[in-house]
Amino acid sequence: MPQERKVVTVLFADIVDSSATTRSYDAEVLRAALARMFARTREILVAHGATVEKFIGDAVMAVFGVPVAHEDDAERAVRAALSLRADVSGDRADGRPGFTLRIGINTGEVVTGDGEGAEFLVTGGPVIVAARLEESAAHGEILVGPLTRDITRGRVKYGPVRTIETKGMGPIEVAAAESLAGPGAASGHTASPFVGREAEMRLLDDVHRRVASTGRPHLVTVYGDAGMGKTRTALEFLRRLDPMEPIARAACLPYGHAITYWPLQELIRGEAAITPADGRDAARAKIETRVAGMAGLDDLESRAIARELSALALADADTPQSDLTSDARRRELALGMTRYLEARLGSTPGTIVLEDLHWAEEPFLALLEELIEQLHAPLLLLCLARPDLLERRPTWGAGRTNAMAIALEPLEVSETEKLVRALLAGGSDRPVNEIVARTEGNPLFVEEYVHMLVDQGSRATVPPTLQGVIAARIDATTPAVKRLLHQASVIGRDFWLDALPTTPSGADVSEAERRGLISRRGRRGPSGTPTFVFRHGLIRDVAYSSLSKAERTRVHDHYSRWLEAAAGERAQEYAEIVAYHAERAFALAHELDPSAAKELGGRAFTHLSRSAAAASARGEFRAARDLNDRALAVAGEVGITGAEQASARALAAIVKLRLDSDFAAINELDRAIEAARALGPSAELVRLLVWRASSVTILDDIAESERQFEEAVALARKTGDAEILAYAVWASSEPLGLTGRLAEQAKLLDSALAEIRAVAAPYEVACLAEICMNAAARGDHRRARETANEAMAAARASGRRMDRLRAAHALVISLLANNAPEALAAAEDALALAREIGGPGGWAEAAEAASRARQMSGDLDGARTVLEDAFAQLDSARMTTQRDAITRLETRRAEVALARGDLELARASAAAAVSLAPTQHVETRVEALLASASVALREERSAEAEKLVSEANAIIAPTEYRELHARVQSLADLVRARAPAR
Repeated sequence: MPQERKVVTVLFADIVDSSATTRSYDAEVLRAALARMFARTREILVAHGATVEKFIGDAVMAVFGVPVAHEDDAERAVRAALSLRADVSGDRADGRPGFTLRIGINTGEVVTGDGEGAEFLVTGGPVIVAARLEESAAHGEILVGPLTRDITRGRVKYGPVRTIETKGMGPIEVAAAESLAGPGAASGHTASPFVGREAEMRLLDDVHRRVASTGRPHLVTVYGDAGMGKTRTALEFLRRLDPMEPIARAACLPYGHAITYWPLQELIRGEAAITPADGRDAARAKIETRVAGMAGLDDLESRAIARELSALALADADTPQSDLTSDARRRELALGMTRYLEARLGSTPGTIVLEDLHWAEEPFLALLEELIEQLHAPLLLLCLARPDLLERRPTWGAGRTNAMAIALEPLEVSETEKLVRALLAGGSDRPVNEIVARTEGNPLFVEEYVHMLVDQGSRATVPPTLQGVIAARIDATTPAVKRLLHQASVIGRDFWLDALPTTPSGADVSEAERRGLISRRGRRGPSGTPTFVFRHGLIRDVAYSSLSKAERTRVHDHYSRWLEAAAGERAQEYAEIVAYHAERAFALAHELDPSAAKELGGRAFTHLSRSAAAASARGEFRAARDLNDRALAVAGEVGITGAEQASARALAAIVKLRLDSDFAAINELDRAIEAARALGPSAELVRLLVWRASSVTILDDIAESERQFEEAVALARKTGDAEILAYAVWASSEPLGLTGRLAEQAKLLDSALAEIRAVAAPYEVACLAEICMNAAARGDHRRARETANEAMAAARASGRRMDRLRAAHALVISLLANNAPEALAAAEDALALAREIGGPGGWAEAAEAASRARQMSGDLDGARTVLEDAFAQLDSARMTTQRDAITRLETRRAEVALARGDLELARASAAAAVSLAPTQHVETRVEALLASASVALREERSAEAEKLVSEANAIIAPTEYRELHARVQSLADLVRARAPAR
């Protein structure tokens, strides 16, 4: 038999003091008695469903659950032990030799099959524990391990629990099996009626009528534990609807960073009849055709909606899906979906069912809420989730008049009885009350249990979990069907037959469908073939858990390679899934045989590091760090060379600096630079030097910063890479801006922008944003607004989240410079995006701008709140590279406190800002001095105010900060006006 991992129950039995028995009887008599005893032992064990693996001297080992699992293997083992003890008695009336046994029983996961010399060999810790229990048992005692007792609780009577010390396995809690607690027997046949849930169906019907009558959307979330019938309730509701009503179903995936909006992608692809064989242009054309054919939309609206749907459904390297998760972009997508659904539905009610919402990522949940808020169409959004969704998202659906939650509780006893009787339908003599009691109102427990009875016709009881029930159903199939289920389980809940290493026959697929293990869906998979789905996630889980690690390795690797090839030009959509399966293949192979896993490790490293780089480029820095850390962990296991790791090491240092901004991050950056230098000029070394040069500015060593920027530019030229050269030239403008050489900086930025555009480098938005802020500082408001608009347009075209943040911040700066009322909304969008991306620098920058916008709109409390939220995320003592950002926040806090009349806080914050401000950062230091001078002036400390303004004026005078220079002069005039006459 092929190797598998299975939960089995192992029994060891040994004759106690057989040497004494040998001395009491003639050898021939004893030999005959032993033969009869061994034969009877085998007979009893086999009758209870065991595989008798071996007799070793006076001992026997038997395994329950191999080669075929039963849902009650643990109870069978205890029953067999009790029968053995009763049958092989040491007190025989016929005068023939009797024997006393000691028995140990234990349950756990083992590896089975492929063993030399034993067809059903099992190995693993549970086997050793069972042997130790037998050794520790007293004469005539049956010692049972903890999991076996737990599974058979209520059906076996046990003595007191005690702890024994076992050689090599430590302390184990055991108890002696004394007797059975009660009988049980039956057989059955399968069916699957819908029973109960009348109250829930009435609620759904009422909501549906309300949707139809009001024309408004409603959100209904059905909560329930696994097996409680969420999907079945939804399907029954859909079955009752008008066949002409628009209906769609989709499910959230349990892993990946770049699959946030997967359910909506699937819905759009289904609506537009996009097949996996369609290229991007063909897919986009189908979306455009689908939208253009809708009533009530003009050409402009159709194009706008089609553009948003295409961005969502066809996420790839150009428009990556997870780049769409910023608050601002998400609202645009929600608006696009809203307008599409409004045109799609009109006045006709429609229903969308979203399964497994507990796996949904936060941006997707937010998008659904916005869609429900904005939509003016009769849509019922029916979400299915486990209760743990509320642990992660307690406010889901709360506070909305058009939202409702339905919690699926276990069926009532009468409902469970009705279900059991309908399923049995005379095909079993098993007592209904016993089934009702053991299934505890869980519909799937009932259904799976009766399926097993019909398939096997065995006398069985239901365990407290579905593991045994489902394993028994899987083992009852043919080897080919079992292989189909095992291989498909590696892919996930949904799978495609051509993705499996072994293509199953049509008969095998039909058999799996007939047995209710899988079902076919209408939509197509990555290669265009039909999608199949496990009828329940637990079926998939049990199938996967029984697969050996060697076979898991093979199938994970096969699927990773298959998916990479099948995705074609849309490979970016599946990149992280490909990486995940490549990583799993390596991890399992490395665990089994490190020396044979190098090639798999190299492939896993490549895909993980590529996914990490893509996530970083999109602005998903936390995701990038996770993926990159995993890539480097693999690299360390298989000995990836330093040169091959260079990009990943550089990314690790840069992402750490972005997210942590502390000395440890700088030290890691220095180590990465040292390693990169040893490999010669490279794009990675240039990027590292740019980040190091930028961090040096915080330490007031502008000269050293400029030297490092110059080195970065020189190295970039040596690489011959025009793109990295454009990047280095753009970045090297930073010291010019900090020290107030704005005209020189503007000239360099214009030159960099030309180089960036010439080679289509991905830095256009960043450069435009810098030009915008430079223009605003010089008082060129028209130029600032123009470049902000250019940056926004370029960011929309690129789809990258960091581009969105940079452009959004530039827009806010240009609007604030003009005191435009639109600044508030723009600042809030930028702040939300900064929070989502993470990283203290961007957050602090956005919080400062949002605080200004709120104060400008008259919301001083809001201005204060946003600052306090930002300070909660920043540590001025630890985040050394954020000294400038923290200074600006302290300055802003002083300004807001002063406006609110809180002089104590204003004075403290202003003093902190002056103390922290880097001396050569013109704008930051001058603003800190002005804040402190303003506080001093309010407190009538005129001499101090005059001194602070004078210092600010000395700093700003030789620079080209015109706007700031005007503020200094204005405050100087005010100080002079209030100064006492001399």
